Amino acid sequence: MTHPIDNHVTTVRVACAGLALRGRMPIEDIQDKKKDLAELATVLNSFKSEAVQLRLLEHLLGDTGTLEGQATTNDNIKSSPRRRRKQPKAPSENGGAGTPAKKKLAASGTGAVATVTQLVEGDFFKKPRTIGDIIEHCKHNLARSFKANEISGKLGQLVRSKQLTRTKNTDNQYEYKKS
Repeated sequence: MTHPIDNHVTTVRVACAGLALRGRMPIEDIQDKKKDLAELATVLNSFKSEAVQLRLLEHLLGDTGTLEGQATTNDNIKSSPRRRRKQPKAPSENGGAGTPAKKKLAASGTGAVATVTQLVEGDFFKKPRTIGDIIEHCKHNLARSFKANEISGKLGQLVRSKQLTRTKNTDNQYEYKKS
């Protein structure tokens, strides 16, 4: 029992073979070639999947060779030059893998983290301060308004790095003070 696709494959093979076997065609044979191509197109288009259509065409052209007038090599195609890989840097004096030791940069912007860093470097945290105190100070004295969630992350980092200490006050809020 033959599969329905086998019938289509045979039809397409015959059409391709007819196209491939013809030599240089005079103008009179163009109509025959057009008819063969139309027959090939209808058979290929009977498959809904474009991937199947392309796979069939590649398979058939691989069996019969290329159609006339087509080059078999890619001599005419220019390829773009390949990028070179970066060479790894030579090991540096610090014994690392070629990258210099990174310095921690101080925050220099005007965001919440930079502002809290500037307050820690100053003497704002000599007295215990709540997040509300910090926000009010920034709003009135520095003309910068922040939300509590923008400041709390940096305060947590400063507590973990032991630059600040925190204790709970009578209102059950954390107060931050320089260590």
